[in-house]
Amino acid sequence: MSAIELFLEKMTDPEFQAAFVGAGTPEAKAAVLAQAGLTLSVAEAEATLAGQELSDEDLDQVAGGGAGIIRYPPQ
Repeated sequence: MSAIELFLEKMTDPEFQAAFVGAGTPEAKAAVLAQAGLTLSVAEAEATLAGQELSDEDLDQVAGGGAGIIRYPPQ
């Protein structure tokens, strides 16, 4: 599991989430990450929260295929 995946998993813990979000400085956030045993930087953690990329599985779930029945020529 990647460091980002571990971070996202940790963010489901209300105590960790409150500690990370409530940390007022980058140094305090780095301390929260280190205390949790996470190896990503504060910048990586904040970027992850700001815009999570969709995984291939997520994309497969939202990808559309057909637009229904299309008849040519239109009737």
